[in-house]
Amino acid sequence: MILDFLKAIIIAGLPVALVSYFFTALTMKKAPLKAKNSKELKIELKNTQVKKDKQENVFTHMLHKKWLHFGGGFYGVLVFITYIHIEFYQIIDFIKSFTSIQDFIDSIGLSMLINFFIEAIMNLVSAFLWFVYWYKYLPIGSFWVWLVVVFVAHSGATKYALSKLKV
Repeated sequence: MILDFLKAIIIAGLPVALVSYFFTALTMKKAPLKAKNSKELKIELKNTQVKKDKQENVFTHMLHKKWLHFGGGFYGVLVFITYIHIEFYQIIDFIKSFTSIQDFIDSIGLSMLINFFIEAIMNLVSAFLWFVYWYKYLPIGSFWVWLVVVFVAHSGATKYALSKLKV
């Protein structure tokens, strides 16, 4: 049980805390927030409109919008992390599947675009079912330990960001 708890902190808790802190801080930079905890933040994010800063990276803005699209709270963070994880490994597998540049060029076509679209939808469904995806993917002994660890990591990181970054 202790080993499972430590694995949960390292493998799941730290990434969830970092992503939660990053997106909360980014949101606070773009929009004034009055929330004091993650529950209040989730309610406030539903009505928050964020605009791209002139100095902001396009990639960062896209990730931020995706996180807000997923709900912005605990569930949104886990859906976001899961979606990025699935897409990353699919891109790696896609690149590995070609033996040469010519092989890649020959495969370009309408069927490739249709497959990308279908895979993106399937990945989104898998991301929304993150609890099933991670249970199959990670060496989870006790699901409840992992769930509590990621929830505490998200809540703590969000509260820390809200308290330290208030203007």
